[in-house]
Amino acid sequence: MINRKHSTKDYITIALYYLMSKKDYESTTVTDICNKARVSRMSFYRYFNNKEDIFINYCDERFEEFFAEVKEKNITDIRSFMIELFLFLKKYARQVNVLKKAHKENLIVEKFTDYGTYLAQHINLMVDNNPIANRILAAFLAGGTANILLLWFELGLDVPPEEMAEIATNIFRSLGEKSFK
Repeated sequence: MINRKHSTKDYITIALYYLMSKKDYESTTVTDICNKARVSRMSFYRYFNNKEDIFINYCDERFEEFFAEVKEKNITDIRSFMIELFLFLKKYARQVNVLKKAHKENLIVEKFTDYGTYLAQHINLMVDNNPIANRILAAFLAGGTANILLLWFELGLDVPPEEMAEIATNIFRSLGEKSFK
């Protein structure tokens, strides 16, 4: 399992996801993770406070990767953004399913809300230059998107990403389409 090109944080993350494929989240201990990753508990706690932090860190890294791809491709409309989002998350279906199996879907919604707030600062989603209204809009769109994505995973990813993006885009268009900066 260990490949020396990974960092200690990567070993820990890989170990947790591997262990979760074998047993449930609640019965997986930090000791189990450290043993599988072949790292000390001290190393674990250097990077993470608890098991949930591993998921949060992984989500944050994936968001940075996704945001970099969106910027690089110069995505300028909601439909293209949604297509990229569904395609991107399909690549990580196994990890999302692990979160669902661990009953940690709330992390997906929480992180999407954080990311939505960040994205709202970088895209043109202004509501009368009202910062509070902008935060509310970002939370609304992020929560809605996260729940659409969770439903898509519940449906077994049977609906193609492009079709899901079209459905989500039509919902957002009904609110009034906005462009990215």
